[in-house]
Amino acid sequence: MASVSADTREFLANTPPFDSLPPEHLQYAAEQMQAMYVCQDNRHDIMQPDTHQLYLVRSGAYDLVDKENQHLDRLEPGDLFGFPSLLTGRPITNKLQVIADGIIWIWPETAFNELRRQSQAFERYFVNAHGQRLLSEQGKSQGADWSEKTIGSVIERKPIQITSTASIRSAAQLMAAERVSCLLVVDEQQLRGILTDRDLRNRVVAVGVNFDVAVAAVMTPMPAIVHARDSLFDALTIMGQANIHHLPVLDDNEVPIGVLTNTDLMQQQRSEPVLLINALFKANSRTALIEEANKIPDYLRSFASRVKDIGIVGRLLTSLTDGITRKLIRLYEQEHGSAPCTYVWLAFGSQARGDQTLGSDQDNALLLPDEITDGQRQWFADMSVYVCEGLAECGIRLCPGNIMAMNPDLQKNRLEWREKFLQWIRSPTPKAIMHCMIFFDSRPVAGSHQLYRQHREDVAKLAKQDMFLAAIARHIGELNVPLGLFNRFRTKTEGDFEYIDIKKQAVAILNDIVRLYSLANGLTVPSTPARLEQLKGTSSLSNRDNQNLLEAWQFLTGLRLSAQMYRTEDSKIPSNSVDPEALSTMQRRQLKAAFKVIKDAQQGVSFKFGRNM
Repeated sequence: MASVSADTREFLANTPPFDSLPPEHLQYAAEQMQAMYVCQDNRHDIMQPDTHQLYLVRSGAYDLVDKENQHLDRLEPGDLFGFPSLLTGRPITNKLQVIADGIIWIWPETAFNELRRQSQAFERYFVNAHGQRLLSEQGKSQGADWSEKTIGSVIERKPIQITSTASIRSAAQLMAAERVSCLLVVDEQQLRGILTDRDLRNRVVAVGVNFDVAVAAVMTPMPAIVHARDSLFDALTIMGQANIHHLPVLDDNEVPIGVLTNTDLMQQQRSEPVLLINALFKANSRTALIEEANKIPDYLRSFASRVKDIGIVGRLLTSLTDGITRKLIRLYEQEHGSAPCTYVWLAFGSQARGDQTLGSDQDNALLLPDEITDGQRQWFADMSVYVCEGLAECGIRLCPGNIMAMNPDLQKNRLEWREKFLQWIRSPTPKAIMHCMIFFDSRPVAGSHQLYRQHREDVAKLAKQDMFLAAIARHIGELNVPLGLFNRFRTKTEGDFEYIDIKKQAVAILNDIVRLYSLANGLTVPSTPARLEQLKGTSSLSNRDNQNLLEAWQFLTGLRLSAQMYRTEDSKIPSNSVDPEALSTMQRRQLKAAFKVIKDAQQGVSFKFGRNM
C-alpha cells in the first residue's frame, strides 16, 4: 500500500466532494492520486485531448480557457476541473494558462469512476457541478424542520362551515355530526367568524341563550387567521399569544380552506422553541416581555447550532418579531382601550420578507382607514411610539432612516398611501427608487387583513408602469456585484482585513431583481422565495433562471446568518460581511456561483426592461 502523508489526507478531507468519502474510500483516493508540478513550460502536458482525468489544484493559480483563448474560469487551490469530459467522453478542447506555478493533483479515469461507484454523494456532486448546480447542494443537504413547514402542507380536511344566519341549534347538530370542535362562519366564501365549543359553553349554555338565535349573535367575529403559505411557527406564535386553540386558514384570495388546531401543532413539533414562545406571550407587562425578549439572541444561536438549515433562523426571528409587536399592541390596548377604528400595522423590508437577522432594524408603518378622525389619529400616534420604543427595548433596534410607525409621515390612510406611491412611480428619482425598494415589500402584522388587501392590490396596479419598471432596472444595473475579471472576488479593506458585504453586495441586489419581476407581474406577496414560486410558469423567467435565483438566495441568506450567528465580539469585519479566505473551499465556489447568477440576472433585467429606458 502506498504511503500517504497526513497533509495530503487533510487537504483531501477538507475538499468537496472528497470530504463526503468514508475513511477507506478517502484512502483509496489518496493512493490513486498523482502530483504534477505545472509551470509555463509544461502547461500543455497536463490536458491532452484524448486523456480524460480529474484535476485538483493543490497550489498555484491557473486560468482555464477555451480553444479560442476565451477565459472560462480562474482556478485556485481546492478547485477541480476536467470532470465534464470524464462525464461525457468528449475530447478535451480547453487549455490551461499559468498565473502562478504550483502543484496539480491528478486522478485517472478508472479511479474517478471507482470513486463514483463507491459514493453516491461523490457521484451526485459532479453531476450537479456539470449541470452548474453547485448551489443546489446547499438546499438538498438541508432537512425540513417542522416549524418551517407551510400551514397548507398539514391541512388535511376541508373546513366545516355554516352561515351567519343559521341557528345555534343547527350549528351544534352540525358539530356533533362532523365530530369537530369548531365551525367557520362563512357568507359568500368570506370568513365572518368562528364558533367553537367554548363559545357554545360560555355564550349559549351558561347564560341560557335560545337555541334558535342566529350564530352571528354568539360567534367570535373577525378571529385571528393565518394563510396557507404561512409557517407553522407563525401559527404557533399567534395561538400562544392569543391563547386560542383554533385558527382559520385562508388562501391568497381570503377564502377559507381549513382550520389549524393546537392538536395539529402538537403532532408536528419536537423539541423546538415552545417554552420561549409561551414565556413571551404570557408576559403580563412590558417589563416582563422585554426581559424574555432579550433572551432571544442567545437562544437563536443555540438553536442555529442544532438545525441543518440555518435559514430557518431568519423565519423564526421574523415570527418572534411579529408576535412581540402584537403583544405590545395588546398591552397598549389594555391601558388605553381598544383601537378606535380599523387599521393595519405594516412591516416592511426584511420583516415583511421573513428574512430578518439579529442585526435587522425596524421597518414599519401604519395603514389607516380613509374616514379616520384627528382624535383617532392621535390614539394611533401614541400607540406607535409605545410599540416602536418597546420593540427597541426588546432588541429590534430603531431604524436609522426613521422608517417607523412612530414617524408621523408613515401614519397614512389608504388614499394618502396611494398618493405617496403615485408620486414615487411618476417621478422615479434615486430617492424615490430607494423608497420603493423598502415600501413595496410589505406585510400586515396586526389589524384588518381586508384593509391591507385593498391597499396592496391598489399598489400592485399602480406599479405596472413601463417607465417606472425601467427606472428600477437601471438602478439594478448600476449595482456592483463583488466578482471581477477572471472570476476573482472584489473585496473591501478594513485595516488588515478584507471582506465582502453579503447584504448590500448580494442579497439586496438579488431581492431587488426578484422584486422587479414581481412588480411587472402584479404580485403582492413580499418574500423572495414566495415571489419566485409565483413567477414559475410566467414568461418573465425561465425555470432554470428561477431555480438559480432561488438557490443563490438560499445560499447567500444562510451564509449571512451564519456570519452573524458565529460573529465574535472582537471581530473587525463589519456586520453582514464575510472574509472569503475564512470560508471553506466549497463555500467559496458556491459564493462565486451565486455572484455569477446575480450578474447574469442583472443583464437579463437590462435586456427585458431596457427598451423603456
